[in-house]
Amino acid sequence: MAGRKLAAGKENIMKNMTQKENKLDPKQSSSAMTVCPECGKETDKTVKNVCPECFGKKLKLFDLPEVLHARICQRCGAHYYKSKWEDMGTPEEVAMLTAEEHLAIPDTIDNVTVGMHPHARSPYIFDVLVDVGGDVDDVTYYQNGKTEVRIKREACEMCSRRAGGYFEGIIQIRANNRTPTKEEVMDALKLVEESMLAQLKKGDKLAFVTDTMTFKDGADVYIGSTKAGKHVCKHIIEVMGGTVTESYTLAGMKDGKDIYRTTFAMKLPEFKKGDVVYFEDKVIEIKNCGKRVTGINLMNSSNFFIEGEHFKNTKLLGNTANAKETVLVSVEEHGIQILDPETFETITIQKPMGFNALPGSEIKVFKTEYGIFAL
Repeated sequence: MAGRKLAAGKENIMKNMTQKENKLDPKQSSSAMTVCPECGKETDKTVKNVCPECFGKKLKLFDLPEVLHARICQRCGAHYYKSKWEDMGTPEEVAMLTAEEHLAIPDTIDNVTVGMHPHARSPYIFDVLVDVGGDVDDVTYYQNGKTEVRIKREACEMCSRRAGGYFEGIIQIRANNRTPTKEEVMDALKLVEESMLAQLKKGDKLAFVTDTMTFKDGADVYIGSTKAGKHVCKHIIEVMGGTVTESYTLAGMKDGKDIYRTTFAMKLPEFKKGDVVYFEDKVIEIKNCGKRVTGINLMNSSNFFIEGEHFKNTKLLGNTANAKETVLVSVEEHGIQILDPETFETITIQKPMGFNALPGSEIKVFKTEYGIFAL
């Protein structure tokens, strides 16, 4: 039967239709009475040259297969719909959409209304009750029926790739001119997880981590999506600073086209929190080294900040983790007297802003070729 299929969408579904099958529209014609050629009954209204009752007996408002099949991913819940995997909702909604997709109604029916009601017979089998109403020559007919939707649970293409170790790129987390700390590597891996989850929510089904390998000098993260990898590196740079370069390796061919894998060489900043550096005649204790470098100028206790791209020609003096303890001898207006932690001589150094230690107590100092500084 030549027919048409309803476009998928809840707007086409009118629930709780209670009209009985083949109920006639009460609208009556004022034309003269005629005799139905099939039943011989007089009627003032005809449909296709017969009375409405006789036409209704042979009318078929819709076609719908008795049994339908739907595919749902058992891992992510995606539904195979119109030749591709999509997030389509609950199994009940999938059953209803499957029935609607296969419901065919002749083009000769006007003012079509459809109601569908899924009923679960088991977690994998649904009965979908269908009520259809429509007009033929201004006479309204109603018919109902049902179909059985059997749901097959399998792995979608993306979940199959994930289970099979699929990856399009590798993010190599390292540090520039040094070995990153374990804390830095763990922080970077958390940012990878955050960014991947964000890209997954935006619809990138390949935004997953296939494998993570940690080393003494960093970590390698195997990722399913090159596009997501770009977002990951951008996110790490925004939070932790650093740079990234991309390189490509031929991985095979698909549909006659070369397939490449991308390696993201992610370099964390050369300096980290707690490092003490010499930069433009200043001794700086680094507080943060992201896209913007912030810290304390130990020479005068002033705040220091600069865009990371301009933080060059910098000399590493050490890290505050290696600071030494010494005795505070006295406190003056602008300076303090301490014992040199190596020679034990009494020397005067710059008094830090907000300094409130008492003479006789122990304080931490950092000794450099540019002087000794209290922390």
